[in-house]
This record gives sequence, structure tokens and C-alpha cells, in this order.
Amino acid sequence: MGSEDTSAVRIYAAGKGGDRSGPGGWAAVLAYGDHRKSMTGGAADTTADRMALTAAVEALERLKRPVRVHLYTDSEYLRTALDADGQPSDDLLPRLRASAARHHITWRAVEEPSVRARLDELATAARPAARPPAPPEDDECRHGMTKAYCADCRQLDAGVLPTGYRTKGGNAYHNDADCYWLRRGQQRQERMGRETHEIVRIAWASVIPGELEPCESCCTPEWLSRHRRG
Repeated sequence: MGSEDTSAVRIYAAGKGGDRSGPGGWAAVLAYGDHRKSMTGGAADTTADRMALTAAVEALERLKRPVRVHLYTDSEYLRTALDADGQPSDDLLPRLRASAARHHITWRAVEEPSVRARLDELATAARPAARPPAPPEDDECRHGMTKAYCADCRQLDAGVLPTGYRTKGGNAYHNDADCYWLRRGQQRQERMGRETHEIVRIAWASVIPGELEPCESCCTPEWLSRHRRG
């Protein structure tokens, strides 16, 4: 992925999706010398522009100290994002500006076909599956919605309580605020000198599909039975 200017960190960023909201994925590759690190992610309701922005933000935020960066992208939206005047309409722009301000960034187009193909492959693979078809209309709940998509009536996953806990920025849902793995994650952050995030109470019905994974320790039928819950 390019060999020029080995003193600079090279970031290759790409987003995959449509012009309108729908499933999308992003991919970023950080390169320094012979070292490579690939990063990917996706969202169920997004656009290609937002995914490209996410790729750059996630990659830049991984850099621990100010450096020179060559940022390669085919996204015109991303390349012009830092030049936008006035209040940003995309909530990712403040994060992009804050992370970009720490570095000296040179924008470049992705010219190597193999690199473009690899980014496209990674971003496509990161896209979540399309939302399944809605059940027949005769499966409506008392709120006039299909039960599968009603926050109040949809069936809970096995072992998951209607309300639970998460840390802001975390990727797990816990039935128990004192779950060993939840607390261990907090303690690990403290030992590494990192900022710990607040543990907050949330409703499982408010979780976007794919946003959080139930904890394998406290979100099980066995845990519910042992604690006489559910």
C-alpha cells in the first residue's frame, strides 16, 4: 500500500453504503513502515458518506501522538469535511476535526487498484445483514405495530432481562450492574490509566439490533434461574 515517505503514517479509509439510509460498512488500514493494522465496522442505518467519515475518525483516534499523516480516500465528502464552514450537520465532524487537529494531514486519492479492491472488500464484509422482512400484518401488537419491531412487545432474547446495564462506549449488555466482567473491564481501564465510562441503566428494547451483545456470564437462562429473575 504505497512505499513513499516512510516517516509518515498512511491511513486508507473507505465507506460502503448508499446515498440513502440503509446497511453500511467502513474499513480503514493504518500503515507505518512494514506494519499494518486493519479496522472495520458497520451500521444498520447509515450512508456511504457517514461510513467514510467513520473510517477516518476511528483510524485517526488510534494515533497516540501527533504525527504526519497521508490520508488516502476516494470519498469527496470525507476530503472536504474539514473545510465545511459553520455548524457541522454530521455529529461525526467534531470528532474528525478534533482528531485531525493533532496531526499534519495530507489528503490523497487511492490510486492502486489492489488497495481500492481490498478496502471495498473489507467495508462490504463489515456491512450488517439487511433487516429481515416484517411478519404478516395480522401479527400486529396492541400498539398497531408488528410484534418483532415494537419496543414494548417484541420477544426478549433468552436470558436477557427487559432492563439492564452497559458502559457508555461499551459493546456488551449486562443483566447485573455488579457483573464480574463488567466490573473487571472498569478495573482494567483504571490499571491502564485510561478513562473509565459510567455504568448506565438501559432498556433492551432501546438497543439497536447488533449494537450490543448480551453478556455471556450474566445474560443466560442459568443466571436468571440462579438469581430467581425473569
